[in-house]
Amino acid sequence: MKTSFCKYSRHGYSAVLVAAALGLGVTAWAQTATVPDAVQVPADAMTVAQVESRLAALGFKVKEIELHDLLAEAEVLDAQGRELDLTIDRRNGEILAMKYD
Repeated sequence: MKTSFCKYSRHGYSAVLVAAALGLGVTAWAQTATVPDAVQVPADAMTVAQVESRLAALGFKVKEIELHDLLAEAEVLDAQGRELDLTIDRRNGEILAMKYD
């Protein structure tokens, strides 16, 4: 009888240990899962007018500009009249991505 009691108690401890490990994992995850803070846009970030001026100086005809935190997305036409989507860094005016439509 004592042997079977130990046998069951080992399984009981295993179940408790597994449950505790799962609980600790969830607790640890909950403590590390955070919502990122809002992006702080610097005061000197380029405005829509400044982005448009920069793109015009590069030879693009601007159709539309949208601002998203530190990025600007622009629909433009190149010198050959092809439509492009550009992603621009508002901090320095650098074109980060260019995709033909």
